[in-house]
Amino acid sequence: MLSATDNRLTPRDRRRARRLAYFNGAIWAVGNGLAGTTLVIYLALELGADKIGLGIALILASRNIVGLLRLGAPAMIGRLANRKRFCLATFLISGLLLMTLPWVTAPGRLATPAQSLLALVGLWCFYHLFQYLATIALWSWLADLVPLRIRGRFLGRRQRWMVAGEAAALLCSGLFVYHWRQSYPDQPRWIAYAILAMLGACFMLAALVPLWRMSSAVAATAGKMHRRLNFAAIVAPLGDRRFRRLLLFGCWLAFFNGVSGAAQAIYPMSVLGMGLYVMLSLKTGMRCGQWAVSPWMGKLADRLGNRRVMLPSLALVAAGPFFFLCSTPSQPWWFVGAWVLWIAYAGLNVCLPNLMLKLSPSESNTPHIAMYFTITGLFYALATIAGGAMLDLCRDETFHLFGGAVSLDFFQYNFLFGWITRSLGVLVLLLVIEDDR
Repeated sequence: MLSATDNRLTPRDRRRARRLAYFNGAIWAVGNGLAGTTLVIYLALELGADKIGLGIALILASRNIVGLLRLGAPAMIGRLANRKRFCLATFLISGLLLMTLPWVTAPGRLATPAQSLLALVGLWCFYHLFQYLATIALWSWLADLVPLRIRGRFLGRRQRWMVAGEAAALLCSGLFVYHWRQSYPDQPRWIAYAILAMLGACFMLAALVPLWRMSSAVAATAGKMHRRLNFAAIVAPLGDRRFRRLLLFGCWLAFFNGVSGAAQAIYPMSVLGMGLYVMLSLKTGMRCGQWAVSPWMGKLADRLGNRRVMLPSLALVAAGPFFFLCSTPSQPWWFVGAWVLWIAYAGLNVCLPNLMLKLSPSESNTPHIAMYFTITGLFYALATIAGGAMLDLCRDETFHLFGGAVSLDFFQYNFLFGWITRSLGVLVLLLVIEDDR
């Protein structure tokens, strides 16, 4: 294995690094599947705190608010540690924070449910902050390891490994929770959730081993660039016209996903009566579909361009809320159609980061990566908090459209709004310019 400062990677070194990146993605995805957002939402519901709509919104959004600190990642990389060590250290801290979450926030551990919910939100967002810092370093690292001409195929294959790991973990999680409820009906459900969260943290820590064995690929000017970074350099990506258009699309998608995020998370559980096993099974099915199509998406991106793959993918993804709109307690299974359409997220998950890296300067890409994830994350966070607050305030309201000809409850109105606004994102995506740098 090459040293951390050796830039002369042979083709064999690069192939080995890509294989290790696949292993890292798969192992990390197992941990993420065991301790994902859905599990934490169910754990939060077990606390019995008031204003749960806002609480769920904070779980979905607060990590992105604290994620504003990601803008400082380019300056930290190189000053605190080189890119590889920074990536490993921040992933390590995030895994340890996740490991403490179920113990600290267990019902009855703190004085009130509100304090437990606040502690859960706090640990959850700081866990994500360190994960986000690590991810910026990792994306920059992978961009230097993988040539542009095959990067789409690499990302597609890595995405396949990741969705396979997450699908397996989701299925096992659902079966474990089901077995727990059948075998220990008198035991609190939060214990099962806590066990899964702890296992998830263990897998995320294990995912550091492939990263540690991966060769570093330090761009020739990367060290100098990182040490020269100041505020002007951090915000410089905003002066890039092509990058601004991609950022506009990312913000549009993040904002209107966030507005209906809390409603989509709560509706199947609280209104349709779906248990964790059903939700994890649906996620497993979606991930299996993404496993099948992700490498194909990467090949198409290399051949046709990222934007051409993203356009039909976004049109399918945007129609997901329509199936939530059709779901009622008497006919709940319509919402399954959304999870089928969300298989098309594979096109966005592969092509959007590939396009971001393509529109970032190779000599110092961390400011662009940090800016993209920070700004889009902030838009998602603000929209999610607003959506959660509206859920608490307007849950019992009825909305009349077309002069009273159509009456919708809050959830139906929210899903209709989400369907329309996400679909309009196709027009925003048409503004994005993709060409060779």
